[in-house]
Amino acid sequence: MSLRPPLPVYANHTLSVAGTKGPEEIALLQRSQGDEVFIAWHGLTANNRLWFWDALWERGEVWLAGLPGHGAVRRYAPQHYWSWDAAHFISVGAALAQQFAGRKLTLIGHSTGGMIALGVATLLPELVERLVLISPVVWGELRGIIGLWARLARHPLLLHQAVRATLAGGRLSRRVFFLSLAGFAADWAGLFNNPHTALAVREGYHAYQHTPLLGISGTARVIAQADLRAQVQARPFNKPTLIIHGTRDPVVPFKQGRWLSETLPNAYLAAMPGVGHLPFGEREPLCMRWVTDWLALH
Repeated sequence: MSLRPPLPVYANHTLSVAGTKGPEEIALLQRSQGDEVFIAWHGLTANNRLWFWDALWERGEVWLAGLPGHGAVRRYAPQHYWSWDAAHFISVGAALAQQFAGRKLTLIGHSTGGMIALGVATLLPELVERLVLISPVVWGELRGIIGLWARLARHPLLLHQAVRATLAGGRLSRRVFFLSLAGFAADWAGLFNNPHTALAVREGYHAYQHTPLLGISGTARVIAQADLRAQVQARPFNKPTLIIHGTRDPVVPFKQGRWLSETLPNAYLAAMPGVGHLPFGEREPLCMRWVTDWLALH
């Protein structure tokens, strides 16, 4: 895979990258241009059109990367999705990061995307200058509806049926999808009064409808079985790392972010009291201020 010659900015693309389980097509969207490079990975059930990080656009070349199996990407046979593991997701992220070798690269990841960003930084620290993790999955202790899916990880067909049933309404109705975000938040007023939330749903809903359900099911199985603690302890990423985590996260327990901040030697934990799994939606001004101020210092 190569990103040169440059792809048109603001256009959706699908690119095939090599992973440990074989080639993987991912959705990719470039939102800005500049000297520094930012790659942002989203979380489970989201897509790269659901990011509204416009505070970053003026800072450099921002690429919004889709998780395997998310967005309008190639559909594979079921066994492909069930073969996935955390190492495959991280290898896909590494293949993308290697395209920018020699440039100042910041990795950003939310939830499952945080697992990828952390894994890439651990595997290839020489490529990554900074790391920003929001509500990152470090190990497979999960709550809420994602926790329910995780408990079915050993039974792929049951897991897939549960995912299909859970998401049926939101796949048919954008309003139902919009309201379903409440299950990921703690500050509902902050989330639903944020105009960027509605904008992101409008921009990202088409890609959400075209995300293969098997991609969501396979990803749920990956994070349920993931555990990056041994790798992180053996090779702790020692460059500047910002961890943003809501203390009332109903999906990824806050203790995962706290453990990570205590394990990485150059990490700062921005704990957000009263905030759930979507800090950038629930308290966008504060979250963006944390990110932009931290980037200015590092």
